[in-house]
Amino acid sequence: MTTGVEGLAAWPPAAVATVVAAALTVALTAVAASVGGLWAVLRWRRDVSREERDRAWSRFVWTVDQACDGDVGRAEVGFASADAMYEMQTLRDGDAVYGRVVLRIITGRE
Repeated sequence: MTTGVEGLAAWPPAAVATVVAAALTVALTAVAASVGGLWAVLRWRRDVSREERDRAWSRFVWTVDQACDGDVGRAEVGFASADAMYEMQTLRDGDAVYGRVVLRIITGRE
């Protein structure tokens, strides 16, 4: 090595190539981890949204089944549940339109 020369210029070319390759590897790994983390968060949010929608629809179907039951006690529970569900607005987006129509029919509201 020569004296008086500073920095990477004094290093052998193979050592410089190794350092540059390592730095690029670190940068690429950081980018990949960031993209992977973002993808995981987006997928988790989508899954949570889907689960919330599924739960809301299962409650809605249970309410309609109870309200349409021939047993007076179950029908009253279904009507009370439909009335509460109408107030709570548990269905979202496009589902709310159809759900509101059915709940209006069950509860008799306008």
